Amino acid sequence: MGAREPIDFGLRTRLFTDLFTGVFAVLLISGSPLVPGTAQAEARGPSSRSFFRCDTKHASFRDFARSDASIDVYHGLTWLAGGAGLSLGTNPSRRWTHENGFDAGIQSGLRLDSIDARRDANLASDFAVAISIGLIPTVAIGAEFSRTHDCVETWDMVGDLFESVSLAVFVSEVIKVASGRERPLGDHCRESSSPDGNCRDDDRNLSFVSGHATIAAAGAAISCRFARERQAFGSSPTARIAPCAVGLATAFTAGALRILSDRHWSTDVLVGFGLGVVIGHFDSAGPLEWLRLDKRDASGKVEASGLILPFAREGRFGAQWTMVY
Repeated sequence: MGAREPIDFGLRTRLFTDLFTGVFAVLLISGSPLVPGTAQAEARGPSSRSFFRCDTKHASFRDFARSDASIDVYHGLTWLAGGAGLSLGTNPSRRWTHENGFDAGIQSGLRLDSIDARRDANLASDFAVAISIGLIPTVAIGAEFSRTHDCVETWDMVGDLFESVSLAVFVSEVIKVASGRERPLGDHCRESSSPDGNCRDDDRNLSFVSGHATIAAAGAAISCRFARERQAFGSSPTARIAPCAVGLATAFTAGALRILSDRHWSTDVLVGFGLGVVIGHFDSAGPLEWLRLDKRDASGKVEASGLILPFAREGRFGAQWTMVY
């Protein structure tokens, strides 16, 4: 049998961004009955046994749209748009030329020799990311909703997930473009007379940090928060700890597969993993809140909320004030 045809895993958009966009679309579709369920629950009364009932009352859909979760989604869309702009609009040259013994030693020991094996590891890392940011948190959100039928809390969990992972996408893209580190496969691409399909000039200098590790770790950290703080899977120690262990193990596996597939150095993965954990754990409840400003009416009700967000377009970088009315 002949050799398999090389597979091109995404041009400039790269597969991890496509995966997250698709996963979030599934989340929105699966959660879409929750919003109309608010009005339907009020009409049917508390005796309804429908799975998609909402036991949380809202004065209007407008109030629901102004919730913190909706603001998280708006902010997440901005982060994601910024990451997409960097991915599509930049083509960094190689600026990071120094190689250290730590990375070189690990790479030589873990890199898979076969092109087919590296391709399979590359694809497996995509699935690991999808599990970290899609399957595990979606199960947590579904478990919480089936237990409480609290549409506000469920929508808040969706917003937390989307904002955190979108921020992880943006942060990883910013660092990639700024550092210009060549992927470890670069040396083999120059030396080999028949390089594999991953030797693309537009992707070779985007090694640091690992986007897969950053995004997967952010998804794992937010799932861990769902399990510990919201007790999505229950109040027992196992129900609060096991999802954290599974999520972090899956995220670490995604990073390890990037090393095996010759796509990233070990420091790319380790730093990305750490960044993802910090973003997923703190994003919606910590360091970024000082950037937020709420406008309230005389009764103290929030009329508008905004956040200072970075932007990147036409090769320019800066900050902009995003207000949600």
